[in-house]
Amino acid sequence: MKSITALKIFIIIIFFCICIFGRAAAQDIYFCRNYTSIGEPVGASKTWNLDTQGRYVYILFSNHNKRIKGKSLVLNVLKQSGKDYKNYEKRAMKLGNSGTWALLDYQFIEPGNYEVIAKDNKGNNLATNYISIILNGKSDTSKPQIKQKQFTGKDPDRDYYNARTIFCRSVVNDDPVDSGSVFRAGEVHVEIINDKALASDSMTVDVFKKGFDTEKFPIYVTTKNMRIDGAQKKVYFVLTFDQTGEYKVKCYNRRSQMISEGFVSIR
Repeated sequence: MKSITALKIFIIIIFFCICIFGRAAAQDIYFCRNYTSIGEPVGASKTWNLDTQGRYVYILFSNHNKRIKGKSLVLNVLKQSGKDYKNYEKRAMKLGNSGTWALLDYQFIEPGNYEVIAKDNKGNNLATNYISIILNGKSDTSKPQIKQKQFTGKDPDRDYYNARTIFCRSVVNDDPVDSGSVFRAGEVHVEIINDKALASDSMTVDVFKKGFDTEKFPIYVTTKNMRIDGAQKKVYFVLTFDQTGEYKVKCYNRRSQMISEGFVSIR
């Protein structure tokens, strides 16, 4: 009798261990209003209201402190049609600073129920979640009147930005001091100047290093995420370069649209 009781206790302990460790290794997708610098969701929900401009929702994939293989993930968005979910859109997700989470600022333009699947670059499913986009608080599947951008032969998102990347020793009164393209190792000040308001509340900066005996920049160095004043035409930040070489600095707005690209040499 005692042996049977002990066996039951042992099975219960094993079951809880599996649950705990299984959860620690889990991968999750969140739909959230914002996110922290370490990839934690803020204001997560599975139901969002749609307005006349659509609905931007941060889709955050968390690998729970475990590094993600590769430099990006693929996000498949499927929309419910009857009892099934049909392919709707496929987008790339950029990795966060630590490489343990990925993010996409996604715009929903139609009400309905959606299935969202995160995949690695080999097509393996990593996580799945579901989100409902409702119109005026109702589960209405009719399309709202959303003004779409007209295609004019150019990329309308890139046309918005006519920004310059300036590398300098410092910035005084919003003006660069001792600007150039060659600097010594250490801190380099960077100013992005657009011809109109930046129209974004945050910016992502990716830094890549030029490879040996090639004109490409295949070596990922770092990513910097920052809050900015979208009403301003200028933004200023500092990068630290520890090694000599040629570097490319690319800046994106919160919807992953490129703002500017610049090149700097560290001697």
